[in-house]
Amino acid sequence: MFLTNKKSILWRWIGAILLVLLVASYWWLARAAGSTHGGSAWGIAYGIAASALVLLLVAFGWRKRAYRSKVGTLEGWLQAHVYLGVLVLVVVLLHTGFRFEDRVAVAAFVVMGVVVLSGLVGTAFYTVYPRLLTEVQSDLSPAETSERLNRLTASMARLASGRSRAFEGVYRDVVTRSTPRGLAGWKLMLGRMPGGGRRGVEAIGNRWTGLLARVPPEEQEPLRQLLMLARQQQELHLRLAYQERYKNLLDVWLWVHVPLSVVLLILIAAHVTAAFYFGAI
Repeated sequence: MFLTNKKSILWRWIGAILLVLLVASYWWLARAAGSTHGGSAWGIAYGIAASALVLLLVAFGWRKRAYRSKVGTLEGWLQAHVYLGVLVLVVVLLHTGFRFEDRVAVAAFVVMGVVVLSGLVGTAFYTVYPRLLTEVQSDLSPAETSERLNRLTASMARLASGRSRAFEGVYRDVVTRSTPRGLAGWKLMLGRMPGGGRRGVEAIGNRWTGLLARVPPEEQEPLRQLLMLARQQQELHLRLAYQERYKNLLDVWLWVHVPLSVVLLILIAAHVTAAFYFGAI
Protein backbone atom coordinates (compact mmCIF):
# COMPACT_ATOMS: atom_id res chain seq x y z
CA MET A 1 0.00 0.00 0.00
CA PHE A 2 1.16 3.53 -0.67
CA LEU A 3 1.36 4.51 2.99
CA THR A 4 3.92 6.52 4.89
CA ASN A 5 4.83 3.98 7.56
CA LYS A 6 8.42 2.82 8.07
CA LYS A 7 8.13 -0.39 6.04
CA SER A 8 6.59 1.43 3.09
CA ILE A 9 9.34 4.07 3.08
CA LEU A 10 12.00 1.35 3.39
CA TRP A 11 10.68 -0.61 0.41
CA ARG A 12 10.25 2.59 -1.57
CA TRP A 13 13.95 3.26 -1.14
CA ILE A 14 14.85 -0.35 -1.92
CA GLY A 15 12.79 -0.21 -5.11
CA ALA A 16 14.32 3.11 -6.15
CA ILE A 17 17.90 1.87 -5.53
CA LEU A 18 17.28 -1.37 -7.47
CA LEU A 19 15.75 0.62 -10.33
CA VAL A 20 18.79 2.91 -10.54
CA LEU A 21 21.15 -0.09 -10.47
CA LEU A 22 19.21 -1.85 -13.21
CA VAL A 23 19.14 1.19 -15.49
CA ALA A 24 22.83 1.86 -14.83
CA SER A 25 23.77 -1.75 -15.61
CA TYR A 26 21.84 -1.68 -18.88
CA TRP A 27 23.39 1.65 -19.85
CA TRP A 28 26.87 0.24 -19.16
CA LEU A 29 26.10 -2.88 -21.22
CA ALA A 30 24.78 -0.80 -24.08
CA ARG A 31 28.08 1.12 -24.17
CA ALA A 32 30.33 -1.92 -23.66
CA ALA A 33 28.60 -4.67 -25.64
CA GLY A 34 26.55 -2.60 -28.07
CA SER A 35 23.18 -4.19 -27.35
CA THR A 36 21.55 -7.10 -25.56
CA HIS A 37 18.64 -9.37 -26.31
CA GLY A 38 16.78 -12.19 -24.61
CA GLY A 39 19.17 -14.88 -25.87
CA SER A 40 22.39 -13.05 -24.95
CA ALA A 41 24.27 -13.79 -21.73
CA TRP A 42 23.07 -10.61 -20.05
CA GLY A 43 19.59 -11.07 -21.47
CA ILE A 44 19.44 -14.52 -19.86
CA ALA A 45 20.72 -13.02 -16.59
CA TYR A 46 17.93 -10.43 -16.63
CA GLY A 47 15.47 -13.20 -17.48
CA ILE A 48 16.58 -15.30 -14.50
CA ALA A 49 16.27 -12.23 -12.25
CA ALA A 50 12.76 -11.55 -13.59
CA SER A 51 11.73 -15.19 -13.02
CA ALA A 52 13.08 -15.08 -9.46
CA LEU A 53 11.13 -11.90 -8.79
CA VAL A 54 7.93 -13.44 -10.18
CA LEU A 55 8.35 -16.49 -7.92
CA LEU A 56 8.94 -14.18 -4.95
CA LEU A 57 5.78 -12.24 -5.80
CA VAL A 58 3.78 -15.47 -6.07
CA ALA A 59 5.15 -16.55 -2.68
CA PHE A 60 3.20 -13.66 -1.14
CA GLY A 61 0.02 -15.69 -1.66
CA TRP A 62 1.54 -18.49 0.43
CA ARG A 63 2.80 -16.11 3.13
CA LYS A 64 -0.61 -14.45 3.38
CA ARG A 65 -2.15 -17.79 4.36
CA ALA A 66 0.74 -19.05 6.53
CA TYR A 67 -0.43 -17.41 9.74
CA ARG A 68 2.18 -19.13 11.92
CA SER A 69 5.10 -18.42 9.60
CA LYS A 70 7.95 -16.33 10.98
CA VAL A 71 9.47 -15.61 7.55
CA GLY A 72 9.14 -11.84 7.72
CA THR A 73 6.03 -9.89 8.67
CA LEU A 74 2.93 -9.93 6.51
CA GLU A 75 3.12 -6.15 6.13
CA GLY A 76 6.73 -6.41 4.95
CA TRP A 77 5.75 -9.04 2.39
CA LEU A 78 2.93 -6.81 1.18
CA GLN A 79 5.23 -3.83 0.70
CA ALA A 80 7.73 -6.03 -1.17
CA HIS A 81 4.90 -7.40 -3.32
CA VAL A 82 3.84 -3.89 -4.36
CA TYR A 83 7.22 -2.36 -5.17
CA LEU A 84 8.93 -5.45 -6.58
CA GLY A 85 5.84 -6.04 -8.70
CA VAL A 86 6.44 -2.73 -10.44
CA LEU A 87 10.19 -3.37 -10.67
CA VAL A 88 9.74 -6.74 -12.41
CA LEU A 89 8.33 -4.98 -15.48
CA VAL A 90 11.57 -3.02 -15.83
CA VAL A 91 13.65 -6.19 -15.46
CA VAL A 92 11.62 -7.92 -18.19
CA LEU A 93 12.08 -4.94 -20.51
CA LEU A 94 15.85 -5.15 -20.00
CA HIS A 95 15.66 -8.91 -20.60
CA THR A 96 14.06 -8.33 -24.01
CA GLY A 97 16.52 -5.59 -24.99
CA PHE A 98 13.38 -3.77 -26.14
CA ARG A 99 12.88 -6.35 -28.87
CA PHE A 100 9.44 -7.95 -29.12
CA GLU A 101 9.50 -10.81 -31.62
CA ASP A 102 8.45 -13.99 -29.79
CA ARG A 103 4.63 -14.14 -29.64
CA VAL A 104 4.53 -16.13 -26.40
CA ALA A 105 6.99 -13.71 -24.79
CA VAL A 106 4.95 -10.73 -25.99
CA ALA A 107 1.75 -12.31 -24.62
CA ALA A 108 3.49 -12.92 -21.29
CA PHE A 109 4.70 -9.32 -21.17
CA VAL A 110 1.22 -7.94 -21.94
CA VAL A 111 -0.39 -10.15 -19.27
CA MET A 112 2.33 -9.12 -16.83
CA GLY A 113 1.56 -5.46 -17.52
CA VAL A 114 -2.13 -6.08 -16.85
CA VAL A 115 -1.30 -7.99 -13.65
CA VAL A 116 0.91 -5.15 -12.41
CA LEU A 117 -1.75 -2.57 -13.31
CA SER A 118 -4.45 -4.58 -11.54
CA GLY A 119 -2.07 -4.86 -8.58
CA LEU A 120 -1.77 -1.07 -8.40
CA VAL A 121 -5.57 -0.80 -8.57
CA GLY A 122 -5.82 -3.37 -5.78
CA THR A 123 -3.32 -1.38 -3.74
CA ALA A 124 -5.56 1.68 -4.08
CA PHE A 125 -8.59 -0.44 -3.13
CA TYR A 126 -6.94 -1.81 -0.01
CA THR A 127 -5.71 1.66 0.94
CA VAL A 128 -9.05 3.46 0.55
CA TYR A 129 -11.84 0.93 1.03
CA PRO A 130 -10.95 -0.46 4.49
CA ARG A 131 -11.11 3.11 5.80
CA LEU A 132 -14.47 3.67 4.10
CA LEU A 133 -15.68 0.30 5.38
CA THR A 134 -14.75 1.32 8.91
CA GLU A 135 -16.80 4.50 8.54
CA VAL A 136 -19.97 2.55 7.68
CA GLN A 137 -19.26 -0.51 9.86
CA SER A 138 -21.60 -1.07 12.78
CA ASP A 139 -21.69 -3.39 15.77
CA LEU A 140 -24.17 -5.56 13.85
CA SER A 141 -23.15 -8.26 11.42
CA PRO A 142 -24.80 -8.23 7.96
CA ALA A 143 -27.10 -11.05 9.11
CA GLU A 144 -28.11 -9.12 12.24
CA THR A 145 -28.65 -5.97 10.16
CA SER A 146 -30.89 -7.91 7.79
CA GLU A 147 -32.87 -9.29 10.71
CA ARG A 148 -33.39 -5.80 12.13
CA LEU A 149 -34.50 -4.59 8.70
CA ASN A 150 -37.08 -7.37 8.60
CA ARG A 151 -38.38 -6.36 12.04
CA LEU A 152 -38.67 -2.72 10.98
CA THR A 153 -40.56 -3.74 7.83
CA ALA A 154 -42.96 -5.85 9.89
CA SER A 155 -43.57 -2.96 12.33
CA MET A 156 -44.30 -0.59 9.44
CA ALA A 157 -46.76 -3.08 7.95
CA ARG A 158 -48.59 -3.34 11.28
CA LEU A 159 -48.83 0.45 11.55
CA ALA A 160 -50.28 0.67 8.02
CA SER A 161 -52.78 -2.15 8.53
CA GLY A 162 -56.42 -0.98 8.49
CA ARG A 163 -55.55 2.66 7.77
CA SER A 164 -57.01 5.03 5.20
CA ARG A 165 -56.12 4.92 1.51
CA ALA A 166 -53.97 8.03 1.92
CA PHE A 167 -52.03 6.37 4.74
CA GLU A 168 -51.59 3.20 2.71
CA GLY A 169 -50.42 5.30 -0.26
CA VAL A 170 -47.69 6.89 1.85
CA TYR A 171 -46.74 3.48 3.18
CA ARG A 172 -46.43 1.99 -0.32
CA ASP A 173 -44.37 4.99 -1.45
CA VAL A 174 -41.93 4.58 1.45
CA VAL A 175 -41.65 0.81 0.95
CA THR A 176 -41.09 1.20 -2.81
CA ARG A 177 -38.18 3.55 -2.22
CA SER A 178 -36.31 0.98 -0.11
CA THR A 179 -37.11 -2.14 -2.19
CA PRO A 180 -34.28 -3.29 -4.50
CA ARG A 181 -35.28 -3.32 -8.17
CA GLY A 182 -34.03 -5.17 -11.24
CA LEU A 183 -30.26 -5.56 -11.57
CA ALA A 184 -29.89 -4.20 -8.04
CA GLY A 185 -26.63 -6.08 -7.55
CA TRP A 186 -24.98 -4.47 -10.59
CA LYS A 187 -26.33 -1.04 -9.67
CA LEU A 188 -24.83 -1.47 -6.22
CA MET A 189 -21.44 -2.34 -7.72
CA LEU A 190 -21.63 0.62 -10.11
CA GLY A 191 -22.40 3.06 -7.31
CA ARG A 192 -26.20 3.41 -7.29
CA MET A 193 -27.45 3.05 -3.76
CA PRO A 194 -30.90 1.56 -2.97
CA GLY A 195 -33.64 3.94 -1.92
CA GLY A 196 -31.83 6.94 -3.38
CA GLY A 197 -28.80 6.55 -1.09
CA ARG A 198 -28.14 9.25 1.49
CA ARG A 199 -30.41 11.64 -0.42
CA GLY A 200 -33.22 9.15 -0.01
CA VAL A 201 -32.70 9.11 3.76
CA GLU A 202 -32.72 12.92 3.88
CA ALA A 203 -35.79 13.05 1.64
CA ILE A 204 -37.92 11.26 4.21
CA GLY A 205 -37.18 13.91 6.81
CA ASN A 206 -37.68 16.77 4.33
CA ARG A 207 -41.06 15.42 3.17
CA TRP A 208 -42.55 14.75 6.62
CA THR A 209 -44.69 17.90 6.71
CA GLY A 210 -46.15 17.27 3.28
CA LEU A 211 -46.77 13.58 3.97
CA LEU A 212 -48.47 14.23 7.31
CA ALA A 213 -50.87 16.67 5.64
CA ARG A 214 -52.06 13.89 3.29
CA VAL A 215 -53.67 11.82 6.05
CA PRO A 216 -56.51 12.58 8.52
CA PRO A 217 -55.47 14.23 11.82
CA GLU A 218 -56.08 11.04 13.82
CA GLU A 219 -53.58 9.17 11.62
CA GLN A 220 -50.81 11.73 11.73
CA GLU A 221 -49.19 10.33 14.87
CA PRO A 222 -49.11 6.72 13.54
CA LEU A 223 -47.75 8.09 10.25
CA ARG A 224 -45.07 9.98 12.13
CA GLN A 225 -44.06 6.71 13.81
CA LEU A 226 -44.05 4.95 10.44
CA LEU A 227 -41.81 7.61 8.93
CA MET A 228 -39.41 7.34 11.85
CA LEU A 229 -39.23 3.59 11.29
CA ALA A 230 -38.78 4.19 7.54
CA ARG A 231 -35.85 6.49 8.17
CA GLN A 232 -34.21 3.94 10.48
CA GLN A 233 -34.84 1.27 7.84
CA GLN A 234 -33.22 3.27 5.04
CA GLU A 235 -30.24 4.20 7.20
CA LEU A 236 -29.65 0.53 8.03
CA HIS A 237 -30.23 -0.49 4.42
CA LEU A 238 -27.76 2.13 3.21
CA ARG A 239 -25.13 1.07 5.76
CA LEU A 240 -25.54 -2.57 4.73
CA ALA A 241 -25.36 -1.61 1.04
CA TYR A 242 -22.09 0.30 1.51
CA GLN A 243 -20.58 -2.61 3.45
CA GLU A 244 -21.52 -5.07 0.72
CA ARG A 245 -20.29 -2.74 -2.04
CA TYR A 246 -16.81 -2.37 -0.58
CA LYS A 247 -16.51 -6.10 0.14
CA ASN A 248 -17.80 -7.05 -3.32
CA LEU A 249 -15.38 -4.69 -5.07
CA LEU A 250 -12.45 -6.26 -3.25
CA ASP A 251 -13.74 -9.74 -4.15
CA VAL A 252 -14.10 -8.78 -7.82
CA TRP A 253 -10.56 -7.44 -7.85
CA LEU A 254 -9.24 -10.75 -6.48
CA TRP A 255 -11.13 -12.65 -9.18
CA VAL A 256 -9.26 -10.55 -11.78
CA HIS A 257 -5.78 -10.36 -10.27
CA VAL A 258 -5.31 -13.97 -9.14
CA PRO A 259 -6.45 -15.77 -12.35
CA LEU A 260 -4.36 -13.41 -14.48
CA SER A 261 -1.36 -14.21 -12.28
CA VAL A 262 -1.93 -17.92 -12.94
CA VAL A 263 -2.12 -17.25 -16.70
CA LEU A 264 1.12 -15.28 -16.43
CA LEU A 265 2.90 -18.21 -14.76
CA ILE A 266 1.73 -20.55 -17.53
CA LEU A 267 2.97 -18.17 -20.24
CA ILE A 268 6.32 -17.71 -18.51
CA ALA A 269 6.71 -21.50 -18.22
CA ALA A 270 5.86 -21.88 -21.93
CA HIS A 271 8.36 -19.14 -22.88
CA VAL A 272 11.17 -20.66 -20.80
CA THR A 273 10.46 -24.17 -22.10
CA ALA A 274 10.46 -22.96 -25.71
CA ALA A 275 13.70 -21.02 -25.15
CA PHE A 276 15.49 -24.09 -23.78
CA TYR A 277 14.03 -26.39 -26.44
CA PHE A 278 14.92 -24.26 -29.43
CA GLY A 279 18.21 -23.25 -27.86
CA ALA A 280 19.20 -26.90 -27.59
CA ILE A 281 18.39 -27.64 -31.25
